[in-house]
Amino acid sequence: MSADLHAQAREFVDRNQSSGLSTAEQAWLEDHLRHCAQCNGYSELTARTIQGLGSFSFSVDPGLVARTQEALTRRAQEMEAKRSRYRMYLRGFALACLFTMMGSVLAWQGWAWVAQRMQLVPWESQLGFSLFWVLPSATVAMLLLVGLALERSRINERSLV
Repeated sequence: MSADLHAQAREFVDRNQSSGLSTAEQAWLEDHLRHCAQCNGYSELTARTIQGLGSFSFSVDPGLVARTQEALTRRAQEMEAKRSRYRMYLRGFALACLFTMMGSVLAWQGWAWVAQRMQLVPWESQLGFSLFWVLPSATVAMLLLVGLALERSRINERSLV
């Protein structure tokens, strides 16, 4: 019999003990176990091991349980705060981009009028508009992304310690 069939049977035995098998898989496994002593032995050993673990009990210090629950609660709160800060940074970035685009569309006409009155050539007008209108907003948006990246790196460093 091929090693693949034995590996498949072992996988089915393991899955049968934890999550269950489909009807077709269960039928295949039962047929295989009837004809293969090696896999049948593996199945019996697995069943006995799980049964033995089910009867295994131990006592836990109530203080340890309380400290563990407290640590898990604290970690869940930290993760929620992190998620909240992450959403805040993304909202800020989206708003900065949105206001930059809306403001640019609205301000362009006024800027074109000023450039015409000052008799600026097109490249000077575009450079001036970029420096005084778009660049500050884009800088704010980029600073929000940098803040988000720094926040993530601090969290990753803390989780490694």
